[in-house]
Amino acid sequence: MARRAHTKSRTGCRTCKIRRIRCDETWPSCKRCTSTGRRCDGPSPSTTKPPADSHPITVSFAETLTIRSILQMRVPQKPWDASFEETRYMQYFIERITQGPEIGHGTPTTTSSPTNIELATGADWRPLMIQAMHRELAVRQCVIALSALIQERVAHGSLGIHGFNPGPRNQRYVFALRTYGRALSSLQELVEDAVASSDGGNCGGREIASIESALLAGIVCIWFEVIMRDFRAGLGHLERCLRIMFHSGSDGKDAINPAIKRAYMKMDMQAAQYMGRRAPITASIAAASSTSTAPHLPYIFDTLDEAETCLVHEHARILHFARTSASTYKYYSPGNVPLDLIAQTHTFHSRLALWKSAFTYSYSCQKARHSSPRISARAALILIQYYIALITAATCLYAEEMLYDRFVPEFKRIVALARSACSAAEDAGAHTTPLIGLPISTGTIHPLYFAATKCRDASLRDEAITLLSEIAACPDGVWEGCILAAVAQRAREVEETSAAGCRPIPEFCRIYVIGLDIRRDVGTVVVDFRKRGNGMDGEWEEWVEELCW
Repeated sequence: MARRAHTKSRTGCRTCKIRRIRCDETWPSCKRCTSTGRRCDGPSPSTTKPPADSHPITVSFAETLTIRSILQMRVPQKPWDASFEETRYMQYFIERITQGPEIGHGTPTTTSSPTNIELATGADWRPLMIQAMHRELAVRQCVIALSALIQERVAHGSLGIHGFNPGPRNQRYVFALRTYGRALSSLQELVEDAVASSDGGNCGGREIASIESALLAGIVCIWFEVIMRDFRAGLGHLERCLRIMFHSGSDGKDAINPAIKRAYMKMDMQAAQYMGRRAPITASIAAASSTSTAPHLPYIFDTLDEAETCLVHEHARILHFARTSASTYKYYSPGNVPLDLIAQTHTFHSRLALWKSAFTYSYSCQKARHSSPRISARAALILIQYYIALITAATCLYAEEMLYDRFVPEFKRIVALARSACSAAEDAGAHTTPLIGLPISTGTIHPLYFAATKCRDASLRDEAITLLSEIAACPDGVWEGCILAAVAQRAREVEETSAAGCRPIPEFCRIYVIGLDIRRDVGTVVVDFRKRGNGMDGEWEEWVEELCW
């Protein structure tokens, strides 16, 4: 009897062979495995023996040098004679930046601290940072300055406004400032050379390497300013680096490393949420480009990183729309909203629904929610941002504060996810050495404050304020939980006093806008409350209070 023909692959991966399915044999991992969250060992080498008379094939991995490749090669710098002190600071930086699990796989750890330099922006840019540190003088100087500042802060603590505890500055602090000044000068020269070389519109390998090194140095500069508590200077570094990053891709070629771009997109969103009414620059530049279109959303996310990147992009577009086109109709001229703007919000909702569907049916994303405390806390924060984006897209065009009452289930999910993220962060920290810096619980400050001021359900409001007050104070955070808990509690008292027991709280009793001026030196916060006592189309009522925490 003849043997039955079959379609089994002889060179497929081991996982597909065990599952008895046909492997597509893509390299380095087949789609059959990655789409279901399985580990793939790649296609097996062919077992077919070559003919006896065939000649052996020699493969050479040496790069063929041409005139073009020589011109694109980075000119090696002069040997850099580092002192023992500078070498020690560089080694300290390398030890701290390589700490943490899953380095190089695109999975960020949960802490962002000056002793474990991760910035909560993704772990896969750290090998690039180490390479750039050995290649560029500007990056080395930034690293040395940051390491010296970190060790000084660990030894002497930080001051509430700027710098460290009062008293005479020691040599390490002065050394950090001087090295940082030299690093900024070297960084400026590096950027000028790269921009001048790419003005023709074509960025070669040499220019791209310089731009990526400048962007990596920008990450270090931003963290240096954060430790110094000069957040405006850090914001200035961020905006300049974003301009450089998008200028390098203006010719339509996406040449910058995706890990670096993802890090800056996340920092841009964090700055937009915590630094006033700033619109995300990534969405601003994309909106200004006539050729830019919204990226395609996959049906299933291969990794949690991919899901987070897509959500950051969608949230940035929504936040940019809410703070530019929609703010006129929400705060200045309520009513008569153009149909094209309403259609834009419907587009936002449909894309968020596609994202949620892809997240729900992705094996890797659902596995992350029930994984280790670090990964599950990160997945919870991603879902929190989804619900905030959903509520923002639905309410950004309308002045009515009672519109938020429709989203009580979403607010309940935000509070529950924030509670689980904080508890997971505590479980993760219980098995590791506590570090100075920003724990993952600080990522729940903005969502809890949003729920405490916009959700008028009494029980949810109480729970959000309680969770805010329990978040430990952080010396490097722009916002602190105890401060915002006091502000939210005062806003609730004002609204409930005006309502005189009415449920739900009437529209004319609700506070529309809250402005903050935090003064850490005296332990107070100046709060600017605004509401419309005669309805959403009435005049503004404004008063200022000073609260302590």
